[in-house]
Amino acid sequence: MNYLSFEPEDFAVDEYFCRWVLSPSPETEAFWQDWLFRNPGKNKHVEIARQLVLLASSAEDNQQITSETIDRIWQGIEEGKQTEKLHFLLKSKFWLKVAAAVSLLVLVFAGYFQKKVQSHTYRTAFGESRRLLLPDKSLVTLNANSSLRISDEWGRPKEREVWLEGEAFFSVSKTKRKNRPVKFVVHTPDLNVEVKGTEFNVNTRKNKTSVVLSEGLVHLYLCGIGDKNEIRMKPGDLVDFSTGDKKLSRKHLADASPLYSWKNNIWTLDGTSLEDISILIQETYGLTVNVENEYLRKQKVNGIIPTDNMEDLLHALESILPITIIKDESHILIKNRL
Repeated sequence: MNYLSFEPEDFAVDEYFCRWVLSPSPETEAFWQDWLFRNPGKNKHVEIARQLVLLASSAEDNQQITSETIDRIWQGIEEGKQTEKLHFLLKSKFWLKVAAAVSLLVLVFAGYFQKKVQSHTYRTAFGESRRLLLPDKSLVTLNANSSLRISDEWGRPKEREVWLEGEAFFSVSKTKRKNRPVKFVVHTPDLNVEVKGTEFNVNTRKNKTSVVLSEGLVHLYLCGIGDKNEIRMKPGDLVDFSTGDKKLSRKHLADASPLYSWKNNIWTLDGTSLEDISILIQETYGLTVNVENEYLRKQKVNGIIPTDNMEDLLHALESILPITIIKDESHILIKNRL
């Protein structure tokens, strides 16, 4: 199967893909992880398709979806494409749900640019990350204890605008209106990030904004420092800026991926101090962290630590360093192992 030519709706109606999403086996997991590793440009399409399949599978069992309805919807969005795929789908009630979900969501996305979109704010709790599919099919991974607000009039101005508090990784789709690219703008208290289609991470914590570029081209417009406030970033660039002290830091990283590995539920630590890890735990899980002494705070950690489970994270730290971690409901104490 030539999956390279697949769009999200094609993945969502592929039997082997759906088997991986709903009932993964060692075989399907190995195949799709290897395929994504070799084709990283398809990550966004696969994630959209995965959400569609999960949505369809969670539909009520008594939901009535007729073949006539699907024929009509599918014809509207798949005009000019072959229909053999649809005929296969109609053989099973589950595949009817998949087809209906794909069709209806594609119609919804298409309609967003035809009308005003009401303001909406997405929020995550401590210890929770969330993937968001925006009206233009841009994919956002929102880190714990963060919020993202969509523009009140998404479909009307020349720009696609969002406001971020916390941290998020953006995979922005390229969109045109009247054959001209539509800008995507992320607003933070310190700067505005402007792109047309790219991948980057934005962090507004620690009283500053940090932007790291994964791919594409980013224009940063710093707030409150006069006219010459534009910075153009290239892949691997990291920029830190705070309007409070007007301090600007810019550097290029040979490998920037550890800075946004959190979106895959891991922290990639490269000589990270236990003090900095404690701050990460506080920001991510909302717990107060105390390290017993200065010697421990300066201890460095290298390796990959899972973050989707607090207990696993703490056990991993205990296995790397000679420490004992005592945790109660809202507090963590890190001390020397006796």
